[in-house]
Amino acid sequence: MTDRYLLDKHKLKYHPVEVGKFFNGDSFYPIYVEISPTAFCNHRCIFCNYNYLGHTGKFPDKRMVTLVEELGKLGIKSIVFAGIGEPFLHEDTIDAIKKAKNSGIDVAASTNGALLDNEKIEIIAKNLTWIRFSFNGGNEDNYAKVHRTNKKDYSIVIENIKELKKVKDKLNSNITIGVQFILLPQNKDFVISTGKMFKEIGIDYFVVKHFYQHPKNKYKIDECFRTEALINNLKEEAKILTDNTFNFIVRDLSPVKEKRIYNKCYGLEFIVYIREDGEVYTCFSHQEDKNTSIGNILDKSFQEVWNSDRKKKAIEYINTKIDKNRCQQNCRHHQINNYLWDLKHPIIEHINFI
Repeated sequence: MTDRYLLDKHKLKYHPVEVGKFFNGDSFYPIYVEISPTAFCNHRCIFCNYNYLGHTGKFPDKRMVTLVEELGKLGIKSIVFAGIGEPFLHEDTIDAIKKAKNSGIDVAASTNGALLDNEKIEIIAKNLTWIRFSFNGGNEDNYAKVHRTNKKDYSIVIENIKELKKVKDKLNSNITIGVQFILLPQNKDFVISTGKMFKEIGIDYFVVKHFYQHPKNKYKIDECFRTEALINNLKEEAKILTDNTFNFIVRDLSPVKEKRIYNKCYGLEFIVYIREDGEVYTCFSHQEDKNTSIGNILDKSFQEVWNSDRKKKAIEYINTKIDKNRCQQNCRHHQINNYLWDLKHPIIEHINFI
């Protein structure tokens, strides 16, 4: 079964120019930027790793729009609107999406989908490369329990996804529509039925993702619920349901237990996270540590932040003060670090004999 989206891997090998600059020590701007429009959310999912941050704050009016214009001029290749809260709670997210697309950037979004309407759906279909819905329940009661929201949101989100699929077909849009389902003890019995439902709706993929514990998250699970029989059954059903138009993906559900091969985080130069309070991070997992912030785009341009001494100090701090073996298990930089570390420190001999 092929995951053509490489959700458990990386795509850095498709950006040799930036990799070459990294190895030569030349300056370059990140390939991927994630923007968190707001820390507020209309749901309070029981598993949310951001609940510990307090859910307060939002981007100042119009700053997201000017920010994405800056990023476009710098040659940033992709922007994802996601982050801590629900991105479509912010009134500027739609305008920022349109501005980013018009600036030549690949644009995407992650959402719970409950706040979409027909106008937003048409704009999404016209402008986004992909959208991923966080949908983690098997029926009204289960969905409300996991998302900690009103039962009616279950049907609202399903209808919004159906409408997006309809608009996609009408406009002949290339948008990829995905649904992500976090595997939990509370919803494990609904995974397959939910995947079948979304296949019938006609989305592009349904992905099952493991819950990884952040040290500050109060929600805990007993990982014994993920039995070998459960995982094998999911993988077998995924093979059956996957075809040329639909991917049922069971992500690697095993934590990174082996010692990491790298002791420096090389991926920091390629990915940036801009939080709703303006703080800019190259590391997602340790954003509660202010030493990892490279600056703030509320009082400076992104270009100034990226080329600042503070960025150099933050990266040095991450690489000297943070034990990489204690980083979050599903860290976005992990596979990138494996790739770059191997290129810099090859264990294969006679590499010039290609």
